Amino acid sequence: MIRAAVLGSPISHSLSPTLHNRAYEILGISGKYEAIELSEVEFPQFFAEATALDASVDWRGFSLTMPLKEIVTNSLIGVDPLAKRISSANTILIDRNSQEVNVKILSTDVLGFRTIFDRITINQDSSVAIIGGGGTARAAVSALDGLVSNINVYQRSEKRNNLVRGAASLSAINFHGLNKLNDVLDHSLIVSTLPNTASEVLIAAIPPKVRESQVLLDVAYSPFPSTPAIAWQKAGGALIDGVELLIRQALEQIRLMTRTNFESDLMYEELRTHVMAVINNR
Repeated sequence: MIRAAVLGSPISHSLSPTLHNRAYEILGISGKYEAIELSEVEFPQFFAEATALDASVDWRGFSLTMPLKEIVTNSLIGVDPLAKRISSANTILIDRNSQEVNVKILSTDVLGFRTIFDRITINQDSSVAIIGGGGTARAAVSALDGLVSNINVYQRSEKRNNLVRGAASLSAINFHGLNKLNDVLDHSLIVSTLPNTASEVLIAAIPPKVRESQVLLDVAYSPFPSTPAIAWQKAGGALIDGVELLIRQALEQIRLMTRTNFESDLMYEELRTHVMAVINNR
């Protein structure tokens, strides 16, 4: 039986258990995926116990949300080079046998973003903007790296500039303060990694009318739809919602944790239908 969980704080809003448990059902796999409230302070002891050779639970892996995405890349061994480069990881894989426990730490956020970007029209001259500088924003930067010549990053503080810069090796990074966010509407693709609680600044920057060709990818999904998503669609822009990114990045986690393969688009549609039914019944 597969045992896995999503770790972080706060965690009650997470839809990951809904996704993963439904995927186990579709694949015909016996498994249990749960949500565990875990702070940055509590994580080291939990991780040590979970990865001990004599652990009481045979964990297959963990999904990570804030505030754990960044700290694991700095404090643990087994970090994938890409996760190390963007200083963010959202997945821990555990391979255990009678003699040892092997741990791999990686980011499926990058693949989730890249899958989405491959489905929309982007070229070297595309004007793109990312709002935020945290782990999810850096995953978006990495996914866009090389697809476009320039990536514009709008963030509140300059403290993470070096981390953001490190996420790209091919595209140039241009930094802007959130006070310049009105300029974001000049871009054809806008990726907002702001939590819904901090979205007022984006909402204020959305005018009554935007071009139909402009795309907003808003990673927030709780509540759903997010407030910026509602304002953006009302203004006439194209929207990619946070549920799509949530599922796209989860597909690779499911594949890795179950050690099975499946057709991604079919699984996406199955999980999307299930998640939306859960959201609508809340």
